[in-house]
Amino acid sequence: MASMSAEELRAQSCGGQCGKDTPRLSSEEITNLLPAVQDWEANAERTCISKRFVAKNFKAAIAFFEEVMKVAESEGHHPDLHLTSYRDVKVDVATHAIGGLSKFDFILAARIDAVPTEYSPKWLRQQQEKHAQAGSA
Repeated sequence: MASMSAEELRAQSCGGQCGKDTPRLSSEEITNLLPAVQDWEANAERTCISKRFVAKNFKAAIAFFEEVMKVAESEGHHPDLHLTSYRDVKVDVATHAIGGLSKFDFILAARIDAVPTEYSPKWLRQQQEKHAQAGSA
């Protein structure tokens, strides 16, 4: 599977097609798709991709979860959502039926990235600095 942009992924749909016959991505395919979902990371086993961030406050974190719920329901593909320390958010996406990653996980991640989110200003500043440093390296 060739590299794709976040926009190309968002233009597609999971369409509730995830199941035990969903093709599992190879490590190379995962590597090719990860740049499209910039702030997501694959776990060591490459069976899950995750995104972490700090929301502005508890209300912003819950509002994000509510919006993700709408996306997940419309796609028929559901992430694992974690909230700790009242505003530390982690989203895990995997195709549970195959115990690994499929193209649908990257589609869902790209759609989640489009969800309006109120980030902690400090966290957002740190992320912008991190991306700027990575771009100059």
